[in-house]
Amino acid sequence: MDYGNLEQNIYDNDIATYDILNALHPFYRHKLYQKVADICGLSDDVDHQEYALNIIKMMGKIKRDIIDSFPIVSLSYDEIRTSDGITTRQADKCRINIRRLLAIKRDDDIVQSSFDEDKKNRYKKLRFNNKSVQDSIDKKISNNRARDWHIANSLDASMQFAGLTQSPIESGWLITLTLPSKYRSLPYERCIEEINHRLNMIKKYSERYGIVWTGTYCIELHKDETPHIHLIYYVNHIDKLFSNGLRREKITDKTKLEDLIFKFFKEEKTRAELDCSINREIYDFNGILGYIFKDYGKPNTRHGFIGLKRDIKSIWNNLYIGNFGHKSLSYLSDNKLFLSRKLMKSEYFQHYTMFSLKCFRDDKLNYLGGEVSLNEYDDMSMFDKMNYNKSHIIMFEDLNRKNPTKIRKTLGLLNVIYVFVYLYLYKYTKNVLRDFNITKSRGQPPPI
Repeated sequence: MDYGNLEQNIYDNDIATYDILNALHPFYRHKLYQKVADICGLSDDVDHQEYALNIIKMMGKIKRDIIDSFPIVSLSYDEIRTSDGITTRQADKCRINIRRLLAIKRDDDIVQSSFDEDKKNRYKKLRFNNKSVQDSIDKKISNNRARDWHIANSLDASMQFAGLTQSPIESGWLITLTLPSKYRSLPYERCIEEINHRLNMIKKYSERYGIVWTGTYCIELHKDETPHIHLIYYVNHIDKLFSNGLRREKITDKTKLEDLIFKFFKEEKTRAELDCSINREIYDFNGILGYIFKDYGKPNTRHGFIGLKRDIKSIWNNLYIGNFGHKSLSYLSDNKLFLSRKLMKSEYFQHYTMFSLKCFRDDKLNYLGGEVSLNEYDDMSMFDKMNYNKSHIIMFEDLNRKNPTKIRKTLGLLNVIYVFVYLYLYKYTKNVLRDFNITKSRGQPPPI
């Protein structure tokens, strides 16, 4: 295609359109011409006059904010550095919208590749104390990834202990959430705003409905750079009334949470019914975590946690490096501070770190294994009391054990109404209604 002759015809027919297109980088400009030809069904040997008229007509259908960004996306990294009021982040977002318009993959965008390479080369040349700025950026990304990986693993182990996983030795569930197809034609900023809004509404309404859940999520981009969510979530999936025959329909926090998720992602409910991989159990946690961490640190990719303190990353980072004077750790007593760091560094009890830090947003999780009032304990069923006593003693023993390799010897096997269960009993517990033999026990008595 003779683009020079084509642009001369555009100039002859509409100078204003020519000026707009002239501000666009040749790579994007030629891709735009090709897209117009594909949409209008024009052949390679089409008359340049007809081609130019179709381009002028198509330009009137492009959104104004994208047309206004033509000069910005065409700037090189050095040009942006010397310009006022334009940032590299702004230019990156504008190029995303251009690529979405022209259906160009990021890896095929030579303008973006050249921009990133120029930026990286400059950072490599800037050196302080024999280290370049690029080395510092790469090190920071590596450290942040290791921190978030550690938090995610600790959260998974904590949720196994709390009973919010499939079983005490298995993980939670994975769900993938995508925006409706209409958002593929909308600007990148609008898509990010929408997906953040939907995720925040799920968190807001789940808290309002009393659903206790946590999770690790990643917001990343499809190949067409439309954002979507990968979410590892933990929630109670047991309905005791249904299990005991007291309710016909099984209603759990998991079903309530899924109904809430599909309320804000309606299209995903149909997809999940047809494709079980949309919402499925996790059997290889590290494999799934590695998948959602595969693009960690890349532009426009974000990782975070649900159900934990807002500043959990700062808490974890400062505790790990021993920066005890940081304001994020000010809510902890000295004993809790040093105990939490000891647990974090431990090979055996890292999953107790979150309980020691009380870093959950829900108090039921923060005080798991802690004291409950007399009325609350009396209102518990027999199995609830057993679970409470077991959790309390395990927590008490492990958090106060001096020798982490010592094997706990407090398990006793008790036949309760023909159901064999593992039960922890306190040494001075009173008012036990059935005869039993205690092999070994330790700890303080619960409320009676």
